[in-house]
This record gives sequence, C-alpha cells and structure tokens, in this order.
Amino acid sequence: MKHETKHAYVFPDPAAMVTVSDGAGGANIITLAWVGMASSDPRSITIAIRPTRHSHGLLVAAGEFCLNIPGEELVRETDWCGVHSGRDFDKWTETGLTPEPSVHIAAPRITQCRYALECTVTETVHIGVHDLFVARVEGAYADPAILNDRGHVDYTLLRPMAYMPDQYWSLGERIYGYGDSKKDPAE
Repeated sequence: MKHETKHAYVFPDPAAMVTVSDGAGGANIITLAWVGMASSDPRSITIAIRPTRHSHGLLVAAGEFCLNIPGEELVRETDWCGVHSGRDFDKWTETGLTPEPSVHIAAPRITQCRYALECTVTETVHIGVHDLFVARVEGAYADPAILNDRGHVDYTLLRPMAYMPDQYWSLGERIYGYGDSKKDPAE
C-alpha cells in the first residue's frame, strides 16, 4: 500500500546549464533541472526560474538564452553554477568553463557542453514562486564527436546527467526503444 508523502516531485529531470547575456558583453550561467520539451512544431522548450535568481532578471531583459547539456564529466561545474550566484562570482572564471559565440542569440554556448540549444523566449507564465519561460529553439548544436552514423546524438557518448531532488545521477544504459512494443512478440 502506498503512503502519502510530502516529497511531491517529477523526476528525473535533465541537468542543464543555461547561459544568459548580461547586456554588457558578458553572460551568466545558471544550472537548472526544471527544463522540458513543450512542442515539436515549432520546436519549443520550457525552463523555470525563480524571480529572485540573478539570471531571471538577465533573461527577462535579454529575451533569449542558450540551453547547454553537460556530460557527466562536468558534474562539479554544473553543481557549482547552481549553488553560487552570478551576483557574487564570475562563473566562467571560477569553473574554467569557456564561452563560445552563438549563431542566433547574444548568450554564448559553453564549449565544454557538447550539445546546446539557442532559444528565444516567446511567452512567460508566472506560476507560484517560479516563472516558466516558453522558448522557441532557433538552433541546435552538437559536437560531431557525439553523433552516430545517422547524424543523431549518441547518448552514450554525450553522457548527460539526470537530476533527482538534491542529487545528480548518470543515466546508465538504454533499456528499451520508443516503438519497440510494436515489435514485441507478446502482442
């Protein structure tokens, strides 16, 4: 029998590093886990940020951001950018991460993150203590070293992380493919 719990979360969430232009030629990095797909056409994603966070004000002013997906090798940098404020630290200097120019937006991509989406905000929804930013994907970029022979991201090479409440997890291995149930002899 299940018991009621106060631990009401959906998990896992992707661990993501979002870069936002500061309007003066620099950019901040914020680590977020409340990130998700919103639409396939137009390709859109959502991110949720508390208005008290430094990046929130930057994002409202800029209207765009870059969603960077770090691999497991960046777990310390990912965590560091999530627990320190850009008001107090230059996260690029402190973590050794490297900005690289984006194509469609002012916010840079993070060189060490081998997958990134450049996005423009299309809608903001105020929900409780967070604002949900809906954004259109303007461009997707992947390091060729993580692409398979069909040009798709090979997740075993990217090694993205999942965030569970207060913990980062590796994703392990593929256990089933989308649509495999149609091939399942049990049908």
